[in-house]
Order: sequence, then structure tokens, then C-alpha cells
Amino acid sequence: MHRRSFIGGVSAAGLGILGGCSAAVGTVAPPDVSSDALDAGGWERADRSEETVFSESYGPVEVAGKAVTLTYRNAELAAAVAEDTGGRVDATLGVFTASHINFDPPLNDLPGNVGRAEVLDKTTAQARSQFRRRMRDRGVTNITETGVETLTTATGQEPAMATFQGDYRVGDIEYETGGDTVTIDAGGIAVAGDLAVWNEGDDVVVAGGAYPAQNYTKTATRELSDAITITIDIDLGLTPADYRANVRQLMATTQ
Repeated sequence: MHRRSFIGGVSAAGLGILGGCSAAVGTVAPPDVSSDALDAGGWERADRSEETVFSESYGPVEVAGKAVTLTYRNAELAAAVAEDTGGRVDATLGVFTASHINFDPPLNDLPGNVGRAEVLDKTTAQARSQFRRRMRDRGVTNITETGVETLTTATGQEPAMATFQGDYRVGDIEYETGGDTVTIDAGGIAVAGDLAVWNEGDDVVVAGGAYPAQNYTKTATRELSDAITITIDIDLGLTPADYRANVRQLMATTQ
């Protein structure tokens, strides 16, 4: 059985900010994501999207926000897992997305800062909600927000970073041996996610990603006959600490 879903193909402002708005904002520069960190993690760009994501009035002031989102998949990790399983698990197991939201009027130029805190709070709440939904839509179950840490960015910002955990079910894996088909219930892979939202200059940055939370191992024994018993050992050699460090480096260096 081939598994091809997980959390690849995230769009609609990537991690999902706010949707369904019609107000217009001018040209928005895409987020600046570290090419060194992308190369180090084996990432490739999977999608670019642009849309108006915020429109609300605060007294006489109409605030509109437009986002440009870049989505990346961990192609190196996906290729390694596919090779190690003989193509039986073909899934994007790592995703990173960054959104750059430009506001009109500029967020830091709101008269008396009226509405600034509300805009940031609403953007953060919606981003977290949409992050969970995106994971769920891509086959991750039992998603929980496990805590809040502090992310220190390259520019010295210290936004709250929400952490998540869930399970991605691999399903059944089939192996052919001696003319017989051996089916193994492979269970699932634990998934972790991180998400942060912060004010960078006059704009807002939303950055986060998801990745395997632990290595995957499985041992299955099957009797092919009274005389023949086989044992299949699966060890994907996943390195969660490396994935977490790379995703958080990408988050911290995004502007």
C-alpha cells in the first residue's frame, strides 16, 4: 500500500491565516526564508500563494492584510523513506511554510495603535486553528497543542511558539516473499509541529512546520508454513531532533 498524503500541499496562506476577505492591498514581498537552512534540511519549494487574508474596521480605520506564502516539502526525507521502504511509504513527512502579511494602513502606523493588538491576537489565534486543521486534513489525527515556548528570531524578536503533536497512520504495508504476500499493520508515525506569529517591522510573519516526532521501528513475525517463519524488521532511521532544529532555524531566520 502506498501512502502519499500527510501534510504536503499546504496552501491558502499556507498555515492558514484568515480567509474569505475581499479588501485589496498593494504588492506584497514574499517572506525571506534562509536558503542555507533550506539546503541543509533538503527542502524544495512546493507552492506559492497570494491572497487577502484580513479585513476589519477598528473605529474609523479599515485594516486590510494581504499575505504571500511559500510552502516547502522535505524532499530529502521523503526520498529516503521511500527508498528504505521500497516505495511502500511515499509521503511528505516534513513541511515548512512561511507567510508574509502586509497591512494597509501599516500595522505600526495605526492611529494611537488602535486595533494593533487585536490584529496580532486574531492573526495568531486563526493561524493556530488553521494549522491544526491543515494537519487534520492531511491525515494527522489526535492533534493536541502541547505547549508554548519562546522562539528567538534572527532579528531579536521573541514570539510565542505553539507546539503540536499528532499521529500519522501509515496503514498496511505489503511484502512479497517466496510467492506469498505478507501484510503488516504498520501503525503510525508520531508527528510534531511548531508555529509562531510575530510583528516584523510593519508586517506580520507566520512561520511553522511539521516533522516526525520520533523514529519509526516495527518488527513483525509471520508463519508461512509449519516449517518457515519470517521476521521483518523496519527501522526508518528518522532523526527527530535534527528535523526540529532545522524547522526552528527556518522559523527563526524567516523575515
